Amino acid sequence: MRTLSLALLLLLSTPILLAGEAENSYTLVAVEDGDTLIVKIGTEEKRLQLSGIDAPEDVVNPKFTKDLDRTKLSSEVLLNLGKLSTDHLKQLLTPGDQLRIMGDLDNSDRYGRVPVLAYTASNLSLNEQMVSDGYAVVLSRTPLQEPLKQQFILHQQQAQKQQSGLWGEQRNAAALWSGQTVSD
Repeated sequence: MRTLSLALLLLLSTPILLAGEAENSYTLVAVEDGDTLIVKIGTEEKRLQLSGIDAPEDVVNPKFTKDLDRTKLSSEVLLNLGKLSTDHLKQLLTPGDQLRIMGDLDNSDRYGRVPVLAYTASNLSLNEQMVSDGYAVVLSRTPLQEPLKQQFILHQQQAQKQQSGLWGEQRNAAALWSGQTVSD
């Protein structure tokens, strides 16, 4: 019942939570990784970061190097987590799909990505689905409004409990990568 109440609250409050942010439909060019999309905006392509979540890296880059040093996991294990996450997002989308995007397209993060909430034509929240399916985690310092962040956290806890996605066979590595403590 609590989950239903939170879902209803979220559904009713979403337009209020995102007031002032632009909402438009754009064509997906590619899935870059488990939390980054490339979309066509006008004549240019932009990198969009699924706001409020983090997924493991699937290529060697500065963030991967930081994660490698921090976790002490092997490159192979860490890259495999990233590949699993990226492959899952690719299962949810196909290049050419129309995405409804909510966010300030003129604002980018330190990696040059625009933080957004992204929805498929069937109104599936990609941000929420990646967490719910266990292939991404909620960022502790996230720009999401509190009710939405709490909904994402609830989905993350359920994914961990149900051993979904990375919380299944990759549970220990996912816990080290994410900094999450997960009880067996």
